[in-house]
Amino acid sequence: MTVASPAAVPALDYVFHPRSIAIAGISSKENRRGGSFASALQDIGFRGPIFLVHPTATAIRGLKCYPSLLDVPDDVDYVISSVPARAVPGLLEDCIKKNVKVLHMYTAGFTETGDAARAKMEQTIVARAREAGIRLIGPNCMGLYVPSSRLAMMGDQLPEPGPVAMISQSGVNAGEFVRNALPRGIRCSKVISFGNGSDLKAADFFDYAADDSETEVICSYLEGIQEGPRLAQAIRKAAAVKPVAILKAGRTEAGSRAANSHTASLAGSLAIFDGLCKQAGALRVESMDELVDMAVTFRFVTRLAGPNIVVVGGGGGASVLAADDLAAAGLKLPPLLPETQEALARVTHEAGTSVRNPIDTTSLWQEGGFESTLTPCATATNVDAVLYHTSFGGNWPGSNDMHARMINETNILKRLRDETGKPIVVAIRQAMNASGLAQSQEFIDLCSKNEIATYPTIARAGRALARLLAWQRMHD
Repeated sequence: MTVASPAAVPALDYVFHPRSIAIAGISSKENRRGGSFASALQDIGFRGPIFLVHPTATAIRGLKCYPSLLDVPDDVDYVISSVPARAVPGLLEDCIKKNVKVLHMYTAGFTETGDAARAKMEQTIVARAREAGIRLIGPNCMGLYVPSSRLAMMGDQLPEPGPVAMISQSGVNAGEFVRNALPRGIRCSKVISFGNGSDLKAADFFDYAADDSETEVICSYLEGIQEGPRLAQAIRKAAAVKPVAILKAGRTEAGSRAANSHTASLAGSLAIFDGLCKQAGALRVESMDELVDMAVTFRFVTRLAGPNIVVVGGGGGASVLAADDLAAAGLKLPPLLPETQEALARVTHEAGTSVRNPIDTTSLWQEGGFESTLTPCATATNVDAVLYHTSFGGNWPGSNDMHARMINETNILKRLRDETGKPIVVAIRQAMNASGLAQSQEFIDLCSKNEIATYPTIARAGRALARLLAWQRMHD
């Protein structure tokens, strides 16, 4: 057996690959305190034993219960704490006796309350855990979602792994990121909700993600800056080897107050954080939507040579607005070259269409028209990327065989991207009716399987491409 070198396995790797889990403080009522963790682990198919700690119940959700952690007869690697805050010190002592490696404290009610005694209790717990060699996640957090380990923090989280890591102080935002990114083809390596970060902090997780062979893209939601110099160093290390996008809360006075009450975070100056990101080569975004968009962009768009975009689609109003949206993002819609216009004119004959940029044409839905329209756009020498926009649910020509049309379109988009080396991205506008929703998702799935980035609006596609250019400039 070959033993991996220390450099090949990040120091905290054991945190993400527990062999057994105990949930302490679980309620006997379905999906009450601690129950959601049990159901999430069962649903994702955690491979090791799951031990439940309950003072009186014999079994919950078909899993055997034990009166205390010390009554569990087998080894326990990872403990999820759902006990009240006052019971955590006792649980920690049991963890020490059981040689537990990681204590995930879903339990809240510590520093984030603003109470000095609660803050002192948190500090004491951290000191005792460190003394015993136990690492803490939290308090006040949802913990981990690691598909390769079949470890889930919420229900309906898929066991299919991918290359995107999410480091989040907020459990709700971690879950929202997964839910919104999943339908657009994003699969995750590690998703971390670390709450107050009393022991393991953002810096620890950035440092880990930088070395993690399963992670290629790093996204993050941060509320506060803990141990600023160490965090800056960790982000710099990560951003030097992988794309990093960060959403920073506390951009306003109201947001700073909310962050402090949520995870005991001092938000700090946004200008200082901006400087930190620029020096580190990380991209700061403004919203959860943008964070998901950048995960999609970093995952599926390899490189954008410049700001010149050609927009192709059907629907004059959408095309006109596209020009404004892309210009506002800092992109350019160059006039089409004469040879490009001539090629388009040969396949576009109907009145009411336009072979200027943006291109508004019904030729896309004619026999052979999609390829004949997209090819001269993608091969034009003054174009850096193609943005194709469409919608579903209307009475388009050929809509009786929509599935075949979608397969044909994605195959053509993929081939043109591969042949030209230029990004081809897709904006799928809001569906026109209920059937259009299913068709839209089917097209998104086909695109993501072919590693084609999709966006819900033209404007969001434009902002994502512009941010990609800004990120590239930081690294060129």
